[in-house]
Amino acid sequence: MARTRLLRARSGFTIIELLMVVAVVGIMMSIVLPKFRISEKTEVQLAGIQLAQDLDVSRTRALSTREMVRVAFKTGTRKYGGYLDEDGDGTIVESDAEWQALRGFGVRTLPDRVTYGRGAAGAIPGDAPSGEVTFPNARIEFDARGLTMPMGTRGVVYLASENDPYAVVAIQVTPSGNVRFWTYKQVGGWQ
Repeated sequence: MARTRLLRARSGFTIIELLMVVAVVGIMMSIVLPKFRISEKTEVQLAGIQLAQDLDVSRTRALSTREMVRVAFKTGTRKYGGYLDEDGDGTIVESDAEWQALRGFGVRTLPDRVTYGRGAAGAIPGDAPSGEVTFPNARIEFDARGLTMPMGTRGVVYLASENDPYAVVAIQVTPSGNVRFWTYKQVGGWQ
């Protein structure tokens, strides 16, 4: 009877049992977590998709407000920003008021391992083989009709992984303001 009372009084876990559980969980996490890491190619693809959507938002905002919109690329800081001519004077000075007026994405920084660049890829078909941002002055502007300014402006923004030279995407804007997304494949080139 005293022995059954002693067994009932002992409840909980010993320190050894807790350490064993922590060790087993640690081993399981070291096996599972690497599978959830995003690859360099996926990271560049996601950054490119985001940029293409931001360009499309900028063009749509120019159409809906009937005002000029600019997207400026800051290659040295890995940023880009969208600006709306909120006072209607026909000029954009890239102020805080103008990026807030866009009501889209404001100023965006590229993900940590993504940068402006071509990696091991050449230019997309029909693009001049120079630079990571081929828009004049590293910016694209849309007029009130959603067309690029000055009329006929076209260009490409290349994004690449800092770790994988073959993880590259290109976002092309045509003179009509359409956005096209390209992916570089090590075998097969641009698609």
